[in-house]
Amino acid sequence: MSKLTMKEIAKLANVSQSTVSRVINGNNGVNEDAAKRVLQVIEEVGYVPNKAAQTLKKSQSKIIGVCLTETYNPYFVELIDALEFEARKNGYSILLHNSKHNPIIEWESIQNFIARQVDGMILVPTGEYNIQRISKLAIPSVVMTQNRKPLDSVGLDHVKAGKIVGEKFIHGGHKTFGFMGTIPDDKFLGYKSALYENGFEFKQENYIQLQETSTNNFLMRQDIETYLNSAASLNFTCLFTANDIMALEFMKAAKERNIEIPGDISVIGFDDTYLAKIMGISSIHQPIEEIVKTTIEILLNRMEDEVSAESIQIKLEPSLIERGSS
Repeated sequence: MSKLTMKEIAKLANVSQSTVSRVINGNNGVNEDAAKRVLQVIEEVGYVPNKAAQTLKKSQSKIIGVCLTETYNPYFVELIDALEFEARKNGYSILLHNSKHNPIIEWESIQNFIARQVDGMILVPTGEYNIQRISKLAIPSVVMTQNRKPLDSVGLDHVKAGKIVGEKFIHGGHKTFGFMGTIPDDKFLGYKSALYENGFEFKQENYIQLQETSTNNFLMRQDIETYLNSAASLNFTCLFTANDIMALEFMKAAKERNIEIPGDISVIGFDDTYLAKIMGISSIHQPIEEIVKTTIEILLNRMEDEVSAESIQIKLEPSLIERGSS
């Protein structure tokens, strides 16, 4: 990695050395274009500010940048609502961006946060693509709803959540198991391991694969229809879905095919959103208030340099809320 000095960065970005210093330390009063040029140079040369520069007392903007990956899921809407309330309570405003699962848009959002001198960033959640770059920035960042090293993160123990669902289905007498989601994640791994530990096998043909780009009900439903149309019969009596919307869309498609829920297939979702409450869907509960409070607490401590240099990974306890779908 190149070890450029502030002076060299200033020359490449065509700004003064004091401007580079102010951008790195998150100080106010930097022209937005100049800040963007400095950030571009820093990104290209991989400059990592030294700890001395980071611990200089910053003048604060009292803004927290929040980057979401999606807004179609009511869980994230509930999360933002709680996040804004908690930030306001601590004297901060929120600047919100939606990356739509696009790593390029996510990185542009982060650059915009830096140009606007936010005091900290919250990523809800983030992909692998930008993690290393984000971890090298001087601005403290916390990932929410999932665990992501090397950044601080606060999320549910997804492996444990998957195990709870798997064990619930097994205790309910099920012997064939389905799963619906995009790419296999921790909740799927937990689910699968609970089955193996109890002498059952997860058959890959019972994985209803949704495209990662299927981020709305219509596209999700298309993927479900494609699966149901290609399967001669459903070889599972229970289904665990990666979120509540997937559960709802499956239940609607099943009803049209005269498949009884929970008579023929038991369904458990994830997030425990208001959708699950209204539609009577059993779901893994996400303790939104606890996630938000913990995230804000870590972020504020990072801003004040009151935590260890090691990244903090917090995994909260999952619980299953049972309703009519299982």
